[in-house]
Amino acid sequence: MMNYDYLIGNNGGFMMAGAWLMYILMIVLLILGIVALTKYISK
Repeated sequence: MMNYDYLIGNNGGFMMAGAWLMYILMIVLLILGIVALTKYISK
């Protein structure tokens, strides 16, 4: 617990960027899936 703040200060930016990248990727995949479903149903 003593080095917790140091670890966050050292790797916090990278972890946040990775989390945001995963979050954005999931949203893009969801949107693409919904668009594909609507196109498939409309046919």
